Amino acid sequence: MQAKPVQIAVIAIGLIVGLAGLFLAFSGNSGPNLADKMILVDVTTGDTFAVSLKGRSVMLPSKNPETQQRTLFPIEQDESNAWRISPRYRSGLEDIENVSSKINRDTGAVDLPEDIDPTNLK
Repeated sequence: MQAKPVQIAVIAIGLIVGLAGLFLAFSGNSGPNLADKMILVDVTTGDTFAVSLKGRSVMLPSKNPETQQRTLFPIEQDESNAWRISPRYRSGLEDIENVSSKINRDTGAVDLPEDIDPTNLK
């Protein structure tokens, strides 16, 4: 039985698409860049900490290594490079007594300089 030109074209296009897909899969980058550390602020003192995320998960809010209280909340810089507690975690501030004056409970803004030097947690 003789193959029709349309069948040959469909097979050729399928092979080209398949080869292009393989090329893109193996030549592209290895995926999205994931964060390798998280910056935390103690909402009672305003002290900052950095925790490595490599090969581990982090419970939030985290325990302060000195007080053993869960007062460490993740912070990130916004478009203006101001530090802020994410709205996702901001509701947790309701459970904390003695929140530092550096923390705005309503907006999550944290009064810190742009270039902080956090203490590394193990």
